[in-house]
Amino acid sequence: MKKTICLITNWYPTKENPFQGVFFKEQAFAVSDEFNFVVVHINEHSKKSLICKPSFIARTEENNTVEYSFDLPVPINISLGDALYNFKIKRSGNGQVPGVGKYVSTKKADYLKKRIIQLAKENIKENIDVFYCVDAQTEAFTTQCLAEAFNKPYIVSEHAPVPWPGSVISDVIKRAIESSDLFIAISKDKIRQILLQNIKLPDICYLGNLVDETKLLCLPSNNDVKTFIIVAAHSFYKNYDLFVGVMNRLTEITDCPFKVMIVGYGSNKGYSSNVEEFEEQIKNSKFADKAIMIPSVPHEQIGETLNKADAFIMTSIQEGQPVSAMEAACCGLPIFSTRCGGVEDYVDSKMGRIYDIIDCEGMAQGLKDYLEEKLTFDPDYIRNQVVNRFGRKAFVECFTNAFNKIIDAND
Repeated sequence: MKKTICLITNWYPTKENPFQGVFFKEQAFAVSDEFNFVVVHINEHSKKSLICKPSFIARTEENNTVEYSFDLPVPINISLGDALYNFKIKRSGNGQVPGVGKYVSTKKADYLKKRIIQLAKENIKENIDVFYCVDAQTEAFTTQCLAEAFNKPYIVSEHAPVPWPGSVISDVIKRAIESSDLFIAISKDKIRQILLQNIKLPDICYLGNLVDETKLLCLPSNNDVKTFIIVAAHSFYKNYDLFVGVMNRLTEITDCPFKVMIVGYGSNKGYSSNVEEFEEQIKNSKFADKAIMIPSVPHEQIGETLNKADAFIMTSIQEGQPVSAMEAACCGLPIFSTRCGGVEDYVDSKMGRIYDIIDCEGMAQGLKDYLEEKLTFDPDYIRNQVVNRFGRKAFVECFTNAFNKIIDAND
């Protein structure tokens, strides 16, 4: 009989934004022979009212997953009271958890725990074997509450920057992460980020992200001129400014013709911003005549798009374990990337080149050497390396072993 994982996440595809967290859905489908999934979305928000009632919004089914959506408003008296509590804690210097930037009052924590458990027990009818969250810094406390209420183990992971830019880790989140049964690491850099917040991790399983090689082919591009591709939303931490600088500089230092495909910069709502300004920036660049602008590509067509390119570029400031780079490698494309996290776990000198975060000149020179064939790569080697580490078989085996170990230990 298949076990059931309850995945708590708000980073998951929706009709309005089918691109957000699409890899979480793919991961659930990939392990469908072993597990069923109950996916829970809880919209917690402050409300300018003293009386707030949590509510069940929707239940949907697809493949091996059942999705539940809940609304959890927080009354204004609790929100304001918590703000005052946090202010007093900071002013008094009596914080009880070293390294924590935000404290949550017992009143608010108790309110949230009671309502979260109420929503789940009244509406979720499936039998859960383990609870799991993929964004620990925002969902670990919720996951802990549910696990305690149902007397089940819980596992946490993290894919986002830690902490989120402009935010801090709270005491209840810190304790929830530290009390979990397992931390799923998607990269060595992510482990470092978590530890840097003075969070003592439980057991760690290095999993990475899934790349489904069955949907990605390693084919020659047959281009007349070498074509680069970058696949990213337009946001500050994808650092398109560096990308523009690199391509401008490349235009200055080589006479070799090239093209560059700029893909997905307008697709991910909530991440992509100032798209029109970015398009204008490309129009005014030195490589405008070489740029192919593709604001959005359905994920099922990303393999076909990658097969039109010869090499992959990534200029991010921070990544978890970037799926776009793994998909490109799966298609045999060499990776030219900044040292942004995740890529350095598997990209060696036979797979591409990694540069410092703002090394515009270094990356431009590397791309120049590639255009002039001073750098060459074996597409089959590149594909095999990423498939052996993160392909469907490797991912499913590692995921299944990690979760079954925790489930079996708590049966």
